[in-house]
Amino acid sequence: MNRDYGQWHFTTAQVSDNKDGYAGLELYGKSLSKPAPARRVARILFWDACGQFYFETFETDIPLEIVEDLIVEAKTTIKVR
Repeated sequence: MNRDYGQWHFTTAQVSDNKDGYAGLELYGKSLSKPAPARRVARILFWDACGQFYFETFETDIPLEIVEDLIVEAKTTIKVR
């Protein structure tokens, strides 16, 4: 993801940890109206041990349209065994 929504710019980054057994996407948000660095606002992880996706937010509200886009991106990019 690399898109603006309202006064925010959202991007994603892939993450994985073979030792802990997960792969996923982290969502970063940056205010377009304030000079501040992007911060992690949510993530979706696929845990091998559970065989499931999990969604987690980090102390912020996220527009549903962005969450829906993140879910679609996660399901198409994360390799599920």
